Amino acid sequence: MLRTLLALWLAAFVAVGAGWARTPTDIEKQALSATVEEFKAAFGANDMGHVFGMTSPKILDYIATSSGLTIDQLQTQMQAAWADVQKRVTVESFRMDLAAVRYLEREDGTPYAFLPTETVMSVDKDGHKQRFVAHSQTLALLEGSQWYLVRVDEPKQLTIVRKIYPEFEKVEFPQGTMEALD
Repeated sequence: MLRTLLALWLAAFVAVGAGWARTPTDIEKQALSATVEEFKAAFGANDMGHVFGMTSPKILDYIATSSGLTIDQLQTQMQAAWADVQKRVTVESFRMDLAAVRYLEREDGTPYAFLPTETVMSVDKDGHKQRFVAHSQTLALLEGSQWYLVRVDEPKQLTIVRKIYPEFEKVEFPQGTMEALD
């Protein structure tokens, strides 16, 4: 009988405890805001070295190791790839909506967030420009006291996130969309 009562109490405690989501502190929210502003400024200045440095070091290490590169070599390749994209694509505007941020919690209680993100771009295809708007969610990961921003709108990116952070295996990630503007 005592075992049954202890089992029921433990089950009730675990069930109630699972509902105790730790919301981010005001300091953590301010840090996320500062990270987003820093990212937007670096992106707007086309400082891709700084932008790539705002991705989780765990993700960068994984990609570099998987590719047989150093972090510096990976960053050089990523910057070259971005320069190639810019030959055909012009980013007209970029926005992360902090007012609509959605905070959630990892299994260990660490907060993470989804930031609604909008990018308006024009694509030059065979001398014809077409404008698009992309709506996605940027994943904000809190590691220690630092927020890192990660794109998760493509399956390959999501696979890497789930490989490095297995606690995201069962998390439903919002799908991104892209639509033509004209």
